[in-house]
Amino acid sequence: MILTKTLIVRPNSKTLKYYKDLGYECSTYTKIEILIEHLTQGSHQIIDVKCDFCGEEKKLDYNSYWRNTKHLTVPYSCSEKCGLNKREVTNLEKYGVKNVFENTEIKEKIKQSHIKNIGVDHPSKNIDIQKNAKNTNLEKYGDKNYRNVKKMIQTNLEKYGVKNSFQSPESFQSKKNKIIEKYKDNGLIDIKDKKYILKCDKDHLVELDKTIFHNRMILKTILCTECNPIGDYHKSGMETEMYDFIKSVYVGKIEPNKKFSYQELDVYLPNLNLAFEFNGVYWHNELNKNNDYHFKKTEFCEDIGIKLIHIFEDNWIYDKDIVISRILNLLGKSEKIMARKCEIKEITDNKLSKNFLEKNHLQGFVGSQIKIGLFYNEILVSLMTFGSKRKAMGQKSIDGSYEMLRFCNKLNINVIGGASRLFKYFIEHYKPKEVISYADRSWSSGDLYEKLGFKLIHKTKPNYYYVIGQKRYHRFNFRKDKLIKEGADPNKTEHEIMLEKGIYRIYDSGNLKYSFINS
Repeated sequence: MILTKTLIVRPNSKTLKYYKDLGYECSTYTKIEILIEHLTQGSHQIIDVKCDFCGEEKKLDYNSYWRNTKHLTVPYSCSEKCGLNKREVTNLEKYGVKNVFENTEIKEKIKQSHIKNIGVDHPSKNIDIQKNAKNTNLEKYGDKNYRNVKKMIQTNLEKYGVKNSFQSPESFQSKKNKIIEKYKDNGLIDIKDKKYILKCDKDHLVELDKTIFHNRMILKTILCTECNPIGDYHKSGMETEMYDFIKSVYVGKIEPNKKFSYQELDVYLPNLNLAFEFNGVYWHNELNKNNDYHFKKTEFCEDIGIKLIHIFEDNWIYDKDIVISRILNLLGKSEKIMARKCEIKEITDNKLSKNFLEKNHLQGFVGSQIKIGLFYNEILVSLMTFGSKRKAMGQKSIDGSYEMLRFCNKLNINVIGGASRLFKYFIEHYKPKEVISYADRSWSSGDLYEKLGFKLIHKTKPNYYYVIGQKRYHRFNFRKDKLIKEGADPNKTEHEIMLEKGIYRIYDSGNLKYSFINS
């Protein structure tokens, strides 16, 4: 059974009409919250499911669940053993027996069908079928009787030098030709001794281990080991896409793979002292990078006066429009609106603020008590929200103390002076004693907070998430108490339990914690 009730999806040009017909208000590549039953059949969204036979809970992509349950018509089974149980249950319900061939009516139908089609009640009794089978066995194994295994093996050893004719050089060559044909557009030209030989666009002739070749294909990584050395940074197609986008909108000097001392930056813009890192969630998880890798790189850049932006793979895949909007803003390419030309209002419509945050903030929606917005020509263009201090962030709620939870502008728009005007309104109308907030160091160096009068309290340690597929999931979803309820060993740590499941952590650069004291 499916445990997930609702999901956030981003309709594309193919699914837009489908969701609109279901009554959702949406546009292309904007996020909407839908009921789980409204997911498209081919969706690969990760959902929580529970086996209908053994009760085990796990995460699974929706399309796999849909196929496992035969288009949602039969119970879900999590393993081969449970699959056998499912077959037996289905057969008992339909035919009254665990094996369909034990049912008298079915056996009789099969016999009648054989008699009608081939004149006998079993194929083995048909003379033509017997002849065809003998000829096939003679052609394949050198003997009419396929049961004569010893003679078959001896014949194949003499003819091919192998026990099975499918292992013959002719069979290998046929399979090799099919693989080369399949991947020839990727530069594959030959296969020798289980090595894939390919020629890249720069005319490098290289040999790749079969596993490395297929892993790089899956991860959309540059295949050539000359252009992308093993053990060096794996330059993905998505990183190239990010670089190409920056190049298309920025006319200044761009230096890819810029080296500073022992650090290398994926994209460096020297005129702006700005750099971008693309972090693949597999290559940057705890198996491949130290826990403080991103933190140290951020600190290193700050020390030499460079603002470093970390773009994680899942943000580029699922929130690309927001990422692009933020890049445009950093490059000074956003549309500009003056805050003084906007009308300031408190927002009571939770749906309005939720939709705005889902579409315009990388961290999405979070519940808040106070929502203040700037409207330009009746359109919400900037939003700042406040609430009590969050327990999840290790804070204790105190009267007169608030946390600034979210601030963002509408996509591709920079509201000049917007943050100052919204924060000033909050201070004047709510008169807080203290306001705290966290700046994500993947994107922010805290400049905005300092302009608003906040003071830096401290830098937090790197936060961690769990990687499933190509997406990061917040650690709060994998608390030890929850894992124990799902059957995990209570004597093991959360981390040990997740490692046993083959789910690894990925760490960010931490946060900057700020405080504003109202005098």
